[in-house]
Amino acid sequence: MNPQSHSAALRGPRPRFLFGGTAGTNRIARALLALGLAALLCLPACSFTPNKAESASSRNETAAEAASHLAFRTDEKLQQHFEKHGRETGCATAEEYLAAANAVIADPASLHKLQAEDGDDLYFLERTGEFVVVSPAGYIRTYYLTDRNYFDRQ
Repeated sequence: MNPQSHSAALRGPRPRFLFGGTAGTNRIARALLALGLAALLCLPACSFTPNKAESASSRNETAAEAASHLAFRTDEKLQQHFEKHGRETGCATAEEYLAAANAVIADPASLHKLQAEDGDDLYFLERTGEFVVVSPAGYIRTYYLTDRNYFDRQ
């Protein structure tokens, strides 16, 4: 027995690594495997279904349905904002005003950003100048017309 094989025999068998690599590649392979398993476990919780027949429009309709449930915190707040901005937005009633605000939120063409200062969601539909603010609690704060520069400054 030569000296190299004798010292290898004393250390025991060489560890076997996944994919026949080194300890470093083994750690990477285990991490990738863990990520894959986590993703698989997340799919049912995320209600993701890999259905190619599902179109983007049906996903947008779902978003529109969810958005149509947003409201002002109180009926009084809705009425106050309608009286202030209803005419400029072309709404004849408070109900139209509320529906129009929800339509902006649900429109995939609306720009969206989170206001860092207080966590409000801001929506701006550039083609019409419509602007909606939604509180972190999910209430519409206001809806009116403005311009892109205003939206960008928020």
